[in-house]
Amino acid sequence: MKRRFLTFLLAAILLFALAGCENATPVLAGTPTPAASPTPLPDPFTAEITASPIATDALGNSIDTDEHYWQYLSFGALRVYEYGNGTFLDGICVNTYPLPLDGVVHIVYTTDDGKISGVGTIHNALGTTLLETGSNAIYAEINTDIDVTGMDFDLVVKTAFVPVSDVASPTP
Repeated sequence: MKRRFLTFLLAAILLFALAGCENATPVLAGTPTPAASPTPLPDPFTAEITASPIATDALGNSIDTDEHYWQYLSFGALRVYEYGNGTFLDGICVNTYPLPLDGVVHIVYTTDDGKISGVGTIHNALGTTLLETGSNAIYAEINTDIDVTGMDFDLVVKTAFVPVSDVASPTP
């Protein structure tokens, strides 16, 4: 019996000993970590347009000058001749722009000292200044008092060429 009592006593002491022990699990101490919050974003960037957009033609080329569309015209097979009492020019003008172009161009003859000796306005076969896309037959009657058939000439734009989108049948 004494042995039982001793076992019981030993068990009770052991139980009290365990009940008085501290928890040995480590606990981190220090500054607590705050809860996650969304990061503030910077103000959104908005582009500010400070200049007017560059004007472009139907082919995407920028229009820098009033004579921009002149670059799409080329003149060839020009023949100057006298017939009766007049002097005339015949030739071909090729318009490579996708729309008809309208404008006024003069053929101008000058002497070696810079004096104008003949002027004519170039027209299409219908007598208008509209040049369709592609090849156009052109002519001009040159106002002159002298023979200019062997002289050099310049093509001078008097009214800048512009595209014409809605073209009805031109009237002479």
